[in-house]
Amino acid sequence: MMQADRASLGAETASDTLLTRTDGPSEEALRTTIGTGQRPVRMVEHVPEIASASGEDAFAEGRRRFLDQGPERCRDIRACFDRAFALQRLGGVAKGADPIDVYFSDPTYARSSPNVLFDEQWYVDTYADVRDAIAGGDVYSGFVHFIGYGLREGRSPNATLDIELAPRDGEPDDGPLSFNVELYTKSYKIVRKFLECFPLIDAVKFYRIYGCRLGHTVWDLGGFAKKAFGDQLAYEFDHEYYCSTYLGEKVSRSAALQHYTQFGMREGNSPNPSFDELWYRTFYTDINRAVSSGKIQSGFHHYLMSGREEGRRQLHDLKYALETRMAGVTEPRLVQRAHEIDQRLKSLPHRLVPRGASRIWFCLPMLNPDMSFGGYKAVFELIKAAARAGHALGIFITEDATDDLDYFTYRERDRELVSVIKEAVYVNRARGKPIPLSPGDVFVVYSVWDAYVVQPLLKVTNAKRFILLAQEFEPIFYECGSTRALTQDAYRFDHVPLYNSRFLQTYFATHGLGPFAPNRTADGRAALDKGAREGTDYFVFEHVPTRLTVEPRHEDTGSRTLAFYARPEMHAARNLFELGYLALRKLCNEGAFDHRWRFVGLGSLQDDHVLPLGGEHHIEMVQKMPQEDYARFMNSIDIGLSLMLAPHPSVVPFEFAATGAVVVTNTYENRSAPELEAICRNIVPCAPTLAGIEAALRAALTRAEDFQTRERQRLTGTDRSWKETFSSDVLARVLASVTEVAPKEPVRRREHPVLVSERSRSA
Repeated sequence: MMQADRASLGAETASDTLLTRTDGPSEEALRTTIGTGQRPVRMVEHVPEIASASGEDAFAEGRRRFLDQGPERCRDIRACFDRAFALQRLGGVAKGADPIDVYFSDPTYARSSPNVLFDEQWYVDTYADVRDAIAGGDVYSGFVHFIGYGLREGRSPNATLDIELAPRDGEPDDGPLSFNVELYTKSYKIVRKFLECFPLIDAVKFYRIYGCRLGHTVWDLGGFAKKAFGDQLAYEFDHEYYCSTYLGEKVSRSAALQHYTQFGMREGNSPNPSFDELWYRTFYTDINRAVSSGKIQSGFHHYLMSGREEGRRQLHDLKYALETRMAGVTEPRLVQRAHEIDQRLKSLPHRLVPRGASRIWFCLPMLNPDMSFGGYKAVFELIKAAARAGHALGIFITEDATDDLDYFTYRERDRELVSVIKEAVYVNRARGKPIPLSPGDVFVVYSVWDAYVVQPLLKVTNAKRFILLAQEFEPIFYECGSTRALTQDAYRFDHVPLYNSRFLQTYFATHGLGPFAPNRTADGRAALDKGAREGTDYFVFEHVPTRLTVEPRHEDTGSRTLAFYARPEMHAARNLFELGYLALRKLCNEGAFDHRWRFVGLGSLQDDHVLPLGGEHHIEMVQKMPQEDYARFMNSIDIGLSLMLAPHPSVVPFEFAATGAVVVTNTYENRSAPELEAICRNIVPCAPTLAGIEAALRAALTRAEDFQTRERQRLTGTDRSWKETFSSDVLARVLASVTEVAPKEPVRRREHPVLVSERSRSA
């Protein structure tokens, strides 16, 4: 459970999620893969002259051609132009540019339909006059023709709709037409979709142009509708119930029915015990409005004519009422959670091999190459370091039921890691096979949840405590409940943590967690606290950021870029996507960002798409970038926005600061504004609130214009590598902390300082 959360434990870097390090198989993997596949062709490959030319010049011509359409036509095109859909169709060539500019930059791009309901190729092939107009330069594309003329002429935007349309008999009637628009729109999916894609007309206009030719019927209270209601009412009306409930005396059926139709419907009377008129009206607010306005006679009127077919209920039903307003609220999901917890707490079967070779066992929730960033980057580097130091390794997986390593070896591009993993003993809980243990084995746990799993294993080995790669305070991943309580309690087991960042270690020490707990028992839960010692009871390392060649910006290029570490998925809620997005939207709508600003969102797991910000601005959500493009992009950043409501600060703010950008990031209880500013003066700390982020962004806007100060205060750091971070002497000391066997030679404690700026060092 919660695999995605654990996949992103601890240190997050923008490069981890953006670089196409795992976007495809390595050359070695391809050489060993049987079978071939045809590579998909992107639009950019058809127009190399555009792709290789200056994107700014080519797309500037597109902007001019678009504006030449005139203000009204531009407005209509913009309303019907689906930027996200067009971005997918245009491919990589549209990155960094407005898709409308790209679309108009060259007729080749006009072949790509910028709207899901419009088929450019079919439209041009079907209408010869449109084809001639394009050839003669009178109209840019079929899409532009449809927006300007074809829609109101009743032309079809695609073959599917065209097949369904009956031949048109004369021009559409423009006379008065009145019907229940809301019910009509709800009744036909094509109406809703068409109005969404082409918001230039309303439902009435759609019915005139297309609906009547599609055989649509519209709701009208006169004629057939009233007669149909009367027929059904006579059958559904309960004479005895109505008399006893509302009249207080027995009258004839016709008299009771007459009272209901003349007075009872208006007063909210129910026609039978199976239908509750007042509940139906008050629960379905659209029905209440329709009755109040006189569009329908009563809730029962609506129920008979359409509500029954729509699946509406006649009476109050608790589960239905709750699920309608709060989907999923009545599901007993914690019963399943209890089963999952029970399975998760069970130890893996094991067998002791008294004279077997000692191993370092890495306990991982999963081994997924598509999630090999963030915290997994650190554990993979630790695995490689252990292999380089000559240790035999074992890997056991506790959550992912994938029973082999084929996908990992195919997809993972770090071939050293793949080689090490393939050489290790591999055990998956799903197999049910026992783990071969020897007395000298040591356990490294990636997620503290698996502390429960290794407890029975420690009883048969010499090491009585395990090593925890602590990269976050993990209870924050869970709502307040059993899973969170169990996760927090797991820190009480005896272990030696490797803290990813000094900030995180400070949080654990302040809260008395793990080795800093005031009371330690003999099994991790009883003796007096002797004081935790760094280098013996815990270790601290700093995540190694991606190395980029920084190119100082001394001149104003005329454009500005804001990079937002934007992770809209639920597993990354601690990155406060909503607050960052809303703050940017507010400032864009207020005009704080002028036309020079480009907004790029990094870190999303979805395909590239765009999100509107307001004021003609949008944010380009980018999933991955090739390494060269990523390095070039990082050097173009003027403002970086990276938030984290968790003890670990993440690495992204410091990666942004290393480029010379002004960085907005939030404070937390274990990292104050002065502490963040001491690391780099280009950091603008803020409270994790909407007002705090907005204020920090306003300050960053001003500071971003001072290029010389930005470069002078750019974050620089020690030239560390992962091999130095997890060197053989550091690894020996870590292992000695759980085996209680000191290294052969004394090891001087290696410092891994937090990155400091030039100003901080000179101070």
